[in-house]
Amino acid sequence: MVVNVFGYISIQPDWTVDVSTVLESGAPGKFWVSAYKLGEASIHGSIQVAKTVSADGTALVDLSVDDAAITAEYVSPRQLRLSRSGASPVLYTGPRSTVVCSQVVRGTGVRSFDVSLYGGLLAAGGDDGVLDVYDTQKGQHRVSLEGHIGDITSCLFFPSGQVVLSAATDLRLRVWSASDGTNPVTLVGHTAAITDTAIVGQGKNVLSAGKDGTLRLWHCGSASVLYTFDLSKKPINAIDLVAGTESGEELPENEFETAGKIVAVACEDSRALLVDLRGRETIVAFTSDAPVRAVAYALAHGLLFAGRADGVVDVWMTDAPAAPAYAFKRNNSPISALRLVQRTEAGLPLLCVGTEDGQLYLVALEMAGGKVTTAEVVEELVAFDVDPITQIRAAPSTASGATRQSVWASGRTGKVYQF
Repeated sequence: MVVNVFGYISIQPDWTVDVSTVLESGAPGKFWVSAYKLGEASIHGSIQVAKTVSADGTALVDLSVDDAAITAEYVSPRQLRLSRSGASPVLYTGPRSTVVCSQVVRGTGVRSFDVSLYGGLLAAGGDDGVLDVYDTQKGQHRVSLEGHIGDITSCLFFPSGQVVLSAATDLRLRVWSASDGTNPVTLVGHTAAITDTAIVGQGKNVLSAGKDGTLRLWHCGSASVLYTFDLSKKPINAIDLVAGTESGEELPENEFETAGKIVAVACEDSRALLVDLRGRETIVAFTSDAPVRAVAYALAHGLLFAGRADGVVDVWMTDAPAAPAYAFKRNNSPISALRLVQRTEAGLPLLCVGTEDGQLYLVALEMAGGKVTTAEVVEELVAFDVDPITQIRAAPSTASGATRQSVWASGRTGKVYQF
C-alpha cells in the first residue's frame, strides 16, 4: 500500500499572544515558522507582524515571512492561513478557550479528560490517581474525585452530565457524582491496566478495554461484568463505540441498548477490529504493518481509521479488509489519538489526528464511486509544542457561524484547549 506523505508547516504554539500584543501596543512582533516534509530539507524562518490602520480607522494586521517558500495570510486574531510553495493554503486556528487544570500537577499532565455536552463541566485526571471536575465557564475547580491508586487513563461523562466514569492503571473503573464526589459503584475484573472506556446508551451498561487484551461489558447497577471479549494476546490501546441500527430484539437481564452497537478496537498486535457488541463476535479484522494506537469508525460511510505507532493513518473500507483504501502520514511520530468531527454540511466527517510530537490537525476525505480518492489537511489546531496529544473530544459548538463541532484536546501542559 502506498502511503501518502503530507508536508506540513509548524508555527510557534503561542502565536496568538504575539498577534494580540501587536494589536494592543502597535509595536511590531514576530513568531517562528518551520516547514517539513519527509525526504526534503526543512525550512526555518519567522513571520513578522505589524499593525496598520485603514482609512476608516479599522485595525489591520500585516504578515510577512522571511522565507519566500512560505506565505502567510492574516484572518483574525485567532486564525491565519499558511502555505508552502506548490501546496494549498491551510487554516491555522488558536484555542477559543482554555481550561487550566490546576489540580493536575504531576508528570504527564492531563492524561485523560471529558467535557459534559450541556453542563459546562470538564473532568480531567493525571498520574496521581485523582480526577478533578472544573466549571468551564467560570474556570473554577469544583470537586476532586479521590479513590484510584493509579494513573487515570480514561474518563467520560454519562449523558446526564452529572455523573462520571473513570478508569485507571489500578485495574478499576469507578462511577462518580460530579456534584459531591461520591463513588457509589466500583467495577473490578481486569487483570492489567485499563486503557479506554465507553458508555452504552444512557449508561446502564459501560465498556472497558485493557492491557490484558480484553473488552468487557459491565452492568453498573449490579457492579458485574456481563461479558468478556478475549480479543488479543497484547494490549488493547483504544476503542470507539458507534451506534448502528437497533434491532428491537429482547436483551438478556441487565443488558440495555447493546443491539446495533459496534465497537472499533485498536490492538497492539497491529490489528484493528470491529466487534458486534450484542452479537458477541468480531465482525472483521484489519491487519496493519505496525501496532494500532487509536481508532475512529465512520459507520455510515463504511470507513475505519486506524492510527499506527509508525505515524501512519490507515483508512479501511469495512467491506474490503485485504488492504487499506488509503494511507497517509506526516512523519514517524506515533499517532496518539483520533476523533471524528462532524461538519454542519452533509458528507464525510473530518478526522482529527493527534500525535506524540504535539501535532493536532483536521483531515478532509473525499469519496467517489464508493472509494476514497483523496485526503488533505484542512485545519491545524495550534497550542501544543512537542508534547504528546493525550486526548481529543468533539462536542457541539456554540461559536457563531461554526462549520464543525468544537474540538477539545489535552497534553502535558496541564491545560485543556477548545478549538
